[in-house]
Amino acid sequence: MAMPYHQSTLSLIYIISESHYSQKQICIGILIFSIKWYVNNSLLHNKEEFCQNCSHLVITMGSGQHEVQLYGIAVLVIIGVLWNTFNLITTMFQQWKAGGVQTVGLIISTISLGNVFLHLSTFGIVVTMWHGVLCWDDLPMFFCVMLYVWLSSSYLSFWSIAWLSVLYCVKVVNFTSELFAKIKTNISPIINVALAVTFLNSCVMFSPFFSLNYRNESYVTPVTKNTTCVIKTPLFPTWINMNLYVLVFICYLAPLPVMVMVPSSIRLVVHLCKHTLEMRKNKTDVQSADSYLLVCKLTVALVGVYITTLTIISLFYLSKLYGSDISINSLLLGYSFYCIASGVLLTISNKNLREKLWALFCGTKASNASSKSLSGETGAA
Repeated sequence: MAMPYHQSTLSLIYIISESHYSQKQICIGILIFSIKWYVNNSLLHNKEEFCQNCSHLVITMGSGQHEVQLYGIAVLVIIGVLWNTFNLITTMFQQWKAGGVQTVGLIISTISLGNVFLHLSTFGIVVTMWHGVLCWDDLPMFFCVMLYVWLSSSYLSFWSIAWLSVLYCVKVVNFTSELFAKIKTNISPIINVALAVTFLNSCVMFSPFFSLNYRNESYVTPVTKNTTCVIKTPLFPTWINMNLYVLVFICYLAPLPVMVMVPSSIRLVVHLCKHTLEMRKNKTDVQSADSYLLVCKLTVALVGVYITTLTIISLFYLSKLYGSDISINSLLLGYSFYCIASGVLLTISNKNLREKLWALFCGTKASNASSKSLSGETGAA
């Protein structure tokens, strides 16, 4: 039975498992665990039956290629989680030591926290898809929880980057309007409130995912005509207008953050370019100009990481809608790129994080010259 158009909005939940070959990258350890689990529950009795019931899972045991893929996936997840955990713990300790809440530190903490849960939940969703979760008789609650964490952490991390762009823009750019002048004076409390609202909204907006389940009208898609496994589409309760709800949260995840990031970043770039040219023309305070340019580059790079990740995910989503056999790894790689790149950029842009990382690996503090590059009115130091 053909799936109606409005069901395609949930394709990020179930289309991953529609590919016939993309799951071959599953790690051997997870495969062995899954086989033992199924055998112990009298669901599968040999590897051939496992491949028949999940025919989209094509694995060559002992292949060197698969071992490389296993190590690659493991390394990406470990690097992303550890790097963002380092940023989170270091920043929170700095906030506690300072005895107050600093806006830049609060933003770094929310981005890092979101990245940790985003990376882990993305990997968890991919693994459960490898295990054919949508072929089970009932949709497990832990899968709904992972979807909730995945979307909530994405929302929190994306909007935190947007607020960071706004903070840098308002702090650096000079405004002639009295309204913007007042906003500039109180920008830190305003951003703090915005972050609190963003966190609460991320917790509430995606709560309907806990109610996802199969219903009598759930649409099924056979993996192959000879397989006994059918991929069922989880649906929201009937009281939720799915088209409207999905449209709202997709807008909050993609277009709206871009509409905040891009104008503020462009305004910051234009202002700093003019300011730097004037300073270099007058040959005054060139080192300060270089510091401002570094802030500008880092802000733009952070926005660029978000837009690049959004492009990768959109291409994956659209290719699946049109039946392309793109690998599931593109989804995991896209989020891995985002979590690692944003974490590295945050470390580079913050004096305290740079010094702690330097001390962690080299046992000594960074030089005073390098630690002053982002000091001043940007708040990045």
